[in-house]
Amino acid sequence: MKFAINKKFLIALPLAWASLEIFLGVILGYFFGKLCAGKYDGYQRVKSIFLNIGNYRLHIHHWIVFLIVLVFGVFYNLFPFLPQFFSGVCGGLIIQDLYLDSDWRRILIRR
Repeated sequence: MKFAINKKFLIALPLAWASLEIFLGVILGYFFGKLCAGKYDGYQRVKSIFLNIGNYRLHIHHWIVFLIVLVFGVFYNLFPFLPQFFSGVCGGLIIQDLYLDSDWRRILIRR
């Protein structure tokens, strides 16, 4: 499997100056998300989560899930051993979905 690093992804390099743990977490989270999600706008290795609510379908993107995990992790200290690293992993997964998925804005879909 070939991974190409995009020039825009290099924006994360200043994180290496702030914290090596955060930087490595972002890199790991980004590539893990890319590996699990597969190709975009088509086939995916991990199926998306949809909830049916009346005449709508709620698409729970993984950027939403990991944003919630990140917020709770920061405020409630869910990552006691490596807080910066796991915060970076969550951030990398969020960045990966927002950057590569063209329909990241589509959350509530009318049936």
